[in-house]
Amino acid sequence: GTNLMSLFSSRSLGHDFLGPKALVEPVLTPNTVCMTLPWLSRRQLGLCVRSPEAMASALQGVHLAIHECQHQLQQRRWDCSDLSSGSTILLNSPILKRGFRESAFAFSLLAAGVTHAVATACSLGELHGCGCARQSTENQKLKLSQLQTLSKGKSLPPVLSSWWGEPGPQDTWEWGGCSTDFDYAQRFARHFLDPRGKPRDAHARMQLHSHRIGRKVVSELRQRRCKCHGPSGSCHFQTCWLAPPDFQHVGSDLREQMDQAIFLRPHNGNSGAFRPRLHSSRLAKHLIFYEPSPDFCEPDQSLGSSGTRGRLCIKGSMRSDGCGSLCCGRGHNVLQEMRTQRCHCRFHWCCHVQCEECPATEWISVCK
Repeated sequence: GTNLMSLFSSRSLGHDFLGPKALVEPVLTPNTVCMTLPWLSRRQLGLCVRSPEAMASALQGVHLAIHECQHQLQQRRWDCSDLSSGSTILLNSPILKRGFRESAFAFSLLAAGVTHAVATACSLGELHGCGCARQSTENQKLKLSQLQTLSKGKSLPPVLSSWWGEPGPQDTWEWGGCSTDFDYAQRFARHFLDPRGKPRDAHARMQLHSHRIGRKVVSELRQRRCKCHGPSGSCHFQTCWLAPPDFQHVGSDLREQMDQAIFLRPHNGNSGAFRPRLHSSRLAKHLIFYEPSPDFCEPDQSLGSSGTRGRLCIKGSMRSDGCGSLCCGRGHNVLQEMRTQRCHCRFHWCCHVQCEECPATEWISVCK
């Protein structure tokens, strides 16, 4: 089928790794999107036909999740390097067929990436199926009479909000702009990723639970953004709205949850039940896994492991990026690497900096 990145890379959602926004947007129809994805299930195909532009955003979210996975785990033995940039990518990764804590992290990050990308596209007006999120009645825009009062320099009564607390005299604000419709994004991610029907085994339950955690983190970390209003450029009054969070913040949160994930042994073999149950208050906010992780030291396709041979490590570091840990006791080689760096920079009026390129050598440590 058509390479998805070539089809959707021009539909940038503000993430640098997707490339610059093209001058001509591709036409997203069921034919140009859904028919190029032979791996879609029947349910996913129906979802794509109904909302091809949302599906395109969801696929960008999958690539976003891969990029963030590789960023967050770049110093770990399993560093997501086996996740390629092909069309099926993370969706068919061997790690998703296992019950490791890394598997739970990948599931949660995948759901978070789809939720974030769809929510962002929705707020930018790129999707036909969603618009601005509906605000509660007490948080509507100011009435015209209040705005007229403000324009005359008169003070306004403070606006109370049960969510953000009582603003001070210099922090009067009201909801405005276009808040992201997180509910729509979470529903789409759930329909796109969650297995249909009641989960029949522990793996399916872990997957659903991880997806739920990923979607929830995107919503919980949403950011309040505001625009100032007032006479002479003052910020006496602000209109505010909710926007998607920085996705690196989402990835960092989920990585911490992976490190603190709770091991649960399936009750009665690999049945769908865990003890304690997943809906208990202790587990509702934590990632869970049911299979102890391997060491990921050697290449093993069945584990989604590329091994650690040839990986850069930091000599003397006691963390996961240290040669002692990353090289799994095999030792490391110290190599001299040649590179170029900017040097002898001169400032020219006005306003240009011109530099030369100077050769430089660097000693690096590489796992045996």
